[in-house]
Amino acid sequence: MILVTVGTEQYPFNALMDWISLLMKEGIITEEVTIQYGAATRLPDDVKVSKVMPENQFKKNVEQASAVIAHCGEGTALLLEEFDKPYILVPRTAQFHEHVDDHQIEMADDLENQGILIARSPADLVKFLKLITIPHSSPSFGEDSPLCEYLSDRYPSQDYRKIMLVCSSGGHFKAMQGLSQYWQQFEQRDWITFKTGTTQSELKDEKAYWAHSPTNRNLPNLVRNLLLAIRVFSKKRPALTISTGAGVAVPFLVAAKYLCRSQVVFVESKTRIRDLSLSARLLRSLRALDLLIVRSEEIATRYPESVYIPTGNDQPSLKSGLSNVQITSFQDTALISTPKNIFNPEARRLKENFRELCQEDESFRKIIIDMSNTEFIDSSGIGALISCLKILRQTDIQSGKTETTELVLWSVNPQVISILKMTNLDNIFYIEPSTRTNRLPSRKSQRSEKRQFHRLATIFHRLYHFLIGIPILCVIAYVMYFLYPAIELDPRVPVHPSVRSFPKRIIDIFGSLVGLTITAILFIPLAIAIKLESHGSVLFKQKRAGLMSKPFGIWKFRSMVKNAEMLKQKVTNQIADSANGTDANSGKFFKNSNDPRVTGVGKILRKTSLDELPQFFNVLVGDMSLVGTRPPTFNEVGLYELENEYTDAKMTEWSRLDVKPGMTGVWQVNGRSSVKSFEEVMEFDLAYKQKWSLQYDLLLIFKTIAVLFNRRNSAV
Repeated sequence: MILVTVGTEQYPFNALMDWISLLMKEGIITEEVTIQYGAATRLPDDVKVSKVMPENQFKKNVEQASAVIAHCGEGTALLLEEFDKPYILVPRTAQFHEHVDDHQIEMADDLENQGILIARSPADLVKFLKLITIPHSSPSFGEDSPLCEYLSDRYPSQDYRKIMLVCSSGGHFKAMQGLSQYWQQFEQRDWITFKTGTTQSELKDEKAYWAHSPTNRNLPNLVRNLLLAIRVFSKKRPALTISTGAGVAVPFLVAAKYLCRSQVVFVESKTRIRDLSLSARLLRSLRALDLLIVRSEEIATRYPESVYIPTGNDQPSLKSGLSNVQITSFQDTALISTPKNIFNPEARRLKENFRELCQEDESFRKIIIDMSNTEFIDSSGIGALISCLKILRQTDIQSGKTETTELVLWSVNPQVISILKMTNLDNIFYIEPSTRTNRLPSRKSQRSEKRQFHRLATIFHRLYHFLIGIPILCVIAYVMYFLYPAIELDPRVPVHPSVRSFPKRIIDIFGSLVGLTITAILFIPLAIAIKLESHGSVLFKQKRAGLMSKPFGIWKFRSMVKNAEMLKQKVTNQIADSANGTDANSGKFFKNSNDPRVTGVGKILRKTSLDELPQFFNVLVGDMSLVGTRPPTFNEVGLYELENEYTDAKMTEWSRLDVKPGMTGVWQVNGRSSVKSFEEVMEFDLAYKQKWSLQYDLLLIFKTIAVLFNRRNSAV
């Protein structure tokens, strides 16, 4: 039996319920499942459920369970350590409305460093159930000697005879017990806490007042606790009141401060690493604290009035287990995890690992790519995903399978989703919706200016995607995209700086308007010349790969015969026949200086580059830029490889797609007609990517204008 417990929080933990349902559907969980679901509103089928589980029943279920999956409560790990059972903790997050803040994410980071297994995605649960024997260490919630010594010096028992101890149950109660070395010095002491089996047992010889629970979003209990606080503090009038946290403390500490003028000490939880709890912030704003003790140096820096007391547990990190497991399998399903970033080297490694997985003797019904750890991908990362799909399909054909192997993406983060949507790859890969609730480790705060910029950019990004699907209002989204095409990308995605350059976009808009004016003047005579020589349309549209392989239709004046695409296979590719060309590279770049498909008018248009005038429309709508890399066809992109390395940065052939394609660029200016190999094209495009600046763009524009009037220049 597998026991799943979410504690007594007042917030639903539906994400964990969805994960359990998915693992049962995939056949990864085959045992009986018992769930204490708390406030969850979505439950798996065919499981035993209990909304609330008394402590005695909980311990009995733990003893019967083969494994325990629990929420990351402060006392949960300590309680589970009493049993010799494998367990894993799943932190709640405010992002999915599972908690009031991200305290459990911070706590998970701390517990993970102590060797406790933490599940941040359903794939982590898969690894846990597969590798259930991973060793772990016990969490440290023992005697807090450094804090006891500090309190003894500042508030000696002979000066403060009466003390009131205020805390909730669970981890906060354990933290107060860790201060017993200090508060046992007081003969007159009282407790205010929640009534549970543990607190009743531990406080049977103490004077205790039972607070009303739950307190989260429960106004009646807040009023009851306030009335209890007035009654208790009016009667006891302690000289010193100490709290180890949780929302229950607020009414009692306010009463202690303003009703009986007690010295009020608030000890923030050890697991608070980035910021104060809501209770501490509220008490601080009410000026109800005489002393605020924090256990994190980062919080102490943020709140200078606080006192920083180290925890005394500065031991080497024991972080272990799941993040190091890259590939695992369950029956006929395999799971492969991706790294934090999928850039050039990681993309090559992912492709190689996937190829090795497909070459194993075992035949899989489904392969899952777990992207829960992946925050960013670039064009090489996209190339790696496409390569994985190609390898899988080739393996299916070679093995003669009647049914194709499923390829599914799990736990894709929003910033990666935005790239997949932009490139239409979300229509090619199936992304499991129930896994999009993964929770990343907490990050250190950015500088306030940078954080505010990202917040503003995120607001506009979300507004754009919200408006784009609404009739009439979508016009606003189109205007936003016109002014700033990068708005469709998540602001957290680290794209090439030229992609998010607003001055570059302004230059593109003004330049394209000038170019379209010239195009309008020349359109009628050029159209007449094209139509008189050959049948077919005046304009030619071809599908090309734009930024990060985003598809778009490029416009040109038609310079070839009507059925030119069908006749292409009959034309010799001079790249393949050249001394530098190879069969592997010939399809990545097509060129024939005497292409028989080109018409007489077409030769003039190409010589003068007039055939490219309609591309100013592509620039205006944001698909292209005035200056950029050469826009490849998808037939060419389909042959790109990750193994070939270019420049000292070891870029891949996909790396040229990190920059938006342009009407002109290094390739056009430095000898477009004399280029004889794909490697030369790569060198020109990657040189532009590395050297880019607004000044460099303007220089290339002026050079382009110069070579247009130079007949001997091979650039045209």
